[in-house]
Amino acid sequence: MRPQFLSKLDFDSLWNHAGDWFEPPNQHRQGWSGVSRIPLEVTNTSSPVYAFLKRQHNFMRKTWLHPWRGVSTFYCEHQNLLRLSRHGIPVPTPLFFSEKKEGGDVSAVLLTAELVDHVPLDQVIHQVFSEDGSRAKQRKLIASIARTIRQLHRARFQHRALYPKHIFVREMPQENFESVLIDLEKARIKLLPVMCTLSDLATLNRDLMHLSRSTRLYFLKQYYGVNKLNTRLKWIARKIQARSDRKKK
Repeated sequence: MRPQFLSKLDFDSLWNHAGDWFEPPNQHRQGWSGVSRIPLEVTNTSSPVYAFLKRQHNFMRKTWLHPWRGVSTFYCEHQNLLRLSRHGIPVPTPLFFSEKKEGGDVSAVLLTAELVDHVPLDQVIHQVFSEDGSRAKQRKLIASIARTIRQLHRARFQHRALYPKHIFVREMPQENFESVLIDLEKARIKLLPVMCTLSDLATLNRDLMHLSRSTRLYFLKQYYGVNKLNTRLKWIARKIQARSDRKKK
């Protein structure tokens, strides 16, 4: 059943919301895109509920179906959130999406539920991998991330911006973790999952080079669900490392 507060949402009220930006808006050619954290009026809850409101104007991306003008990146993100949710891949819950087209201008709003108690991986990983960090806890974190990315790639989706800041994690009981992928407006469907693997894991590996080689190898084993890499997987591992090295230059 659709929550009652969602039926009250509309483009104009969200577009005209007065509030601070969660982070400075991005400028892109003739457009801009920004994010605000807003409270929601939800009954039957004792604590405040928040959502992230994304607003953009003429922030477009060209696609095969729209090669000239393109479509708003929030339209792409909303579609990806819906598709990935159907595949059971952990992503933010989309609450509302709408566009307004006036003349040649396109404005869009996208509202997603806040990820409660989740923290970006680039913050968590330094805490978990501190000198006094538990090895079991470290491995559970790596395994959680690997499983989530494996789900994404098995659905033939490439994230295309798989930085640690775009993976949010929440610590669960018994030092387990839940991992969620965010910022999916650039995600694309690829013909072969290995294409997703090489590109996304090269990006992630480059930003996690401060972790030991054995830790990154453990990630790859968890990603493939094996105890030992065979010849083919070793070849993929070398390709990932080579791409990471090129991206650092």
